[in-house]
Amino acid sequence: MRQSFFITIEGGEGVGKSTFAKAFAKSLVPFLPTAPTAAPTPLIVQTREPGGTAVADSIRAVFSSPPPGEALIPVTEAMLVMAARAQHVSHLIRPALGRGAVVICDRFADSTMVYQGIVGGIDWNWLESTNRLATQGLEPDLTFLLDCPVEVSSERSDSRLRDGQGEDGAQRYDIGSRDQHEKIRAGFLHCARLAPGRFVILDASKSTDELTADALATLRKHAPELLLMAARS
Repeated sequence: MRQSFFITIEGGEGVGKSTFAKAFAKSLVPFLPTAPTAAPTPLIVQTREPGGTAVADSIRAVFSSPPPGEALIPVTEAMLVMAARAQHVSHLIRPALGRGAVVICDRFADSTMVYQGIVGGIDWNWLESTNRLATQGLEPDLTFLLDCPVEVSSERSDSRLRDGQGEDGAQRYDIGSRDQHEKIRAGFLHCARLAPGRFVILDASKSTDELTADALATLRKHAPELLLMAARS
């Protein structure tokens, strides 16, 4: 029997979320049942926010690259993200969980609480209630928070920009001030304190292989049934 599981990956700029998400998803493959050759749907679904569906990706395009001369204000960012999330949850995440998949999402509601709430100044209670509507009450089973000193993540962000990998406006926070990056980091740690049963903080200064090993060790502790699925299949 397949058991669904919803994992989100959070953290500030330059902590390596996207790289980790790919490596972690790959590391789970040996632990999940082997899907039939003709299986129409994958057992592991890797996705990201904002985005994940055709409509949500279209919203991401506006979020990432608004028309020149018209910067997005925080409340607009929040509404765009919520609209994209509503589509994402309804058309991708819930259906995948319904068929027993493991869903790994690069950013989810906690990012909204930090970027548009703590940094952008949008009312926390409004964000929480709007997010409940957008997600239909869905919450992650487990959230990995990639955390490291700002000087480490800032150097990675600077390197990404130098390499031309920061052009997507969704990474526009890369160019924020040191104070802003510290505020983002503190915001995520605050979210982790609010939900200690869901959050697991990983040391993002480690290599991707080390992070992946730590994440698998966490699953063995928090969700051992997930890693035993292959043995039962």
